[in-house]
Amino acid sequence: MGEIRSDDAPVVLVVDDTAANLGLVVETLEAEGLRAAVARDGQEALRRAEIVKPDLILLDVIMPGLDGFQTCRALKENPVTRDIPVIFMTSLSQTEDKINGFRVGAMDFVTKPLQMEEVAVRVQTHLKLRALQRTQQEQNVRLEEEIKTRIRAQDALLEVLGAVKHVSNAIAHDLRTPLAELRSRLEILMLGLKKKGDDETLNQLEVAVADVDRVIGIFNALLRLAEIDAGVRRSGFIEADLTAIVSDAVEFYQPVAELRGISLSLHLRKQGKLMAVVDPLLMAQAIGNLIDNALKFAQEGGEVAVSLDESSDSIEITVADDGPGIPVAERSKVTERFYRGDRSRGTPGVGLGLALVKAVATLHQGTLVFADNNPGLAATMTIRRAE
Repeated sequence: MGEIRSDDAPVVLVVDDTAANLGLVVETLEAEGLRAAVARDGQEALRRAEIVKPDLILLDVIMPGLDGFQTCRALKENPVTRDIPVIFMTSLSQTEDKINGFRVGAMDFVTKPLQMEEVAVRVQTHLKLRALQRTQQEQNVRLEEEIKTRIRAQDALLEVLGAVKHVSNAIAHDLRTPLAELRSRLEILMLGLKKKGDDETLNQLEVAVADVDRVIGIFNALLRLAEIDAGVRRSGFIEADLTAIVSDAVEFYQPVAELRGISLSLHLRKQGKLMAVVDPLLMAQAIGNLIDNALKFAQEGGEVAVSLDESSDSIEITVADDGPGIPVAERSKVTERFYRGDRSRGTPGVGLGLALVKAVATLHQGTLVFADNNPGLAATMTIRRAE
């Protein structure tokens, strides 16, 4: 007993100029639960294929008018029918005939006289392959749409982030001047209070000036990040000695380290100058931020080590401490603006130091990575050497 056909069963177009063959093949297909359409010659096959859009075509080779090879070539040249798999039915057994069949686009051959079991197996096999191909195509289409949707969402998010950055940069720019004026006025008041000997009020004003300096520092950092984002700071690139920049930064922070009982050391792989095309001011600030960050978290009586190394195409500046380190899950976040991890809640800062270091590294076509120092953290800024 054959399978029960359904209205959504695959359709096979059978093309043969012999009525007996048509009847036998159609009966076999219907017994397999498939639907069959028929055509008696090549021209009729082309018309029926375009209208019916079958899932597969069984095509006789030797026919009057258009033969099977010509018909198959025409099917493959038509955008409507080019993807429909074609199986040739033929008594031709020469290798050259089969090669010609594959060249014009056939997927397979069945040999006449037809063995119906073979026809059924080959048809079902190619229908399954066709179904898998369609599924893959549909998945590709869905994937492409999902990618486009995500790209649109990413573009929208970047636009929002850009707007937020623009607003924060504008606020920083507009408020920096009045804050500087406020600081000047506070200093004038402090001079007057010193003359009067009002130490209590003077102490309060000193605290206020320190708060103003902190806010000005935040705004300056934001504006420097804005300049880096806009590429403005590229105009500051010159050939400079990185050994001198790193040495000066270590020397600058030595008093701070001594006050905290921390050993601050510099390790150079090679002695002498290490020349590179950089923005010296930004490099000095980035290195200073790394050292300042390490000193904040180093253990009392601990050690902060700064090292400078080079390769043929890059330079590495590493600052390592023996503090609590940064959890792996937080390392991708600590370079975001204003991010403050749980371990840094009780330390000074607003979360712009490492963001600036990463921006400087990126400006110099480099990276900022964090690794365990066992104990502590090793922060490495790598910059590319200019060619």
